[in-house]
Amino acid sequence: MSALGIADDPTFAVRFFDAGNALPSVRALKSVMLDRLALQRGLHVLEVGCGAGEDVRAIARRVGPTGRVIGVDASAEIVEEATHRVDGRKLPIEFRVGDALALELPDGSVDRCRMERVLMHVDGEPAQCVHEVARVLRPGGRAAIFDFDWDAFVIDGAGRELTRRIVRSYSDAVRNGGVGRTLPRLLRDAGLVELAVIPHAVVIPYDFFGWIVSGHLDAALAAGRFTPEELIRWWDELDAAHERGRFFAALLGFVVAGEKP
Repeated sequence: MSALGIADDPTFAVRFFDAGNALPSVRALKSVMLDRLALQRGLHVLEVGCGAGEDVRAIARRVGPTGRVIGVDASAEIVEEATHRVDGRKLPIEFRVGDALALELPDGSVDRCRMERVLMHVDGEPAQCVHEVARVLRPGGRAAIFDFDWDAFVIDGAGRELTRRIVRSYSDAVRNGGVGRTLPRLLRDAGLVELAVIPHAVVIPYDFFGWIVSGHLDAALAAGRFTPEELIRWWDELDAAHERGRFFAALLGFVVAGEKP
């Protein structure tokens, strides 16, 4: 299970995705990614790690009835939920259970590919996922990929040294916690060109922050990486900062877009 706690609990994953997708900074991120894909009517588009399908639906509205959108996710339960959410809608969408490390699509079969917050969780080499994206793109096709760098998780409101230890612990617990910084290299190594790199920070409100961090800290406490006194003090400081309007947290990631020559 990842530090976010979503890998083995599809029900929690859907609730978590819905809440995360509603954050203003994430809404802004999605607009940036759509702009970089330069969608047009009639295009065939792949979404890797589609979750409950929100972005697939947005893409489908842009490519229109002559286009096609395939959403792939590793979880059968999440694919079932995504399929349910398009019941009765006349959208050119297909959802599939699939593996980002071995996409079941022919070479050069899609015009665009989008991947958001997937590589940090993938159980394997992120480079293999990016190579798969490049493989299924047609010449002239475009990919836009976003992921976080969990070492760049900034938190204001509690003691600096303990906060640094907590951020390091969390980043190390995410399967590929530093993948965000590697995206330009991964896309370049996969043969994509004309790369655009756009840093994007997601501002995290306090209630969602607690949802992100609490599970990991419970596990870290049980593993002896922190004492109960340290974590109680840390949360007390953050609670007090939040009450005074002095809490802030954000997580830096990178959108990297490129073209297949």
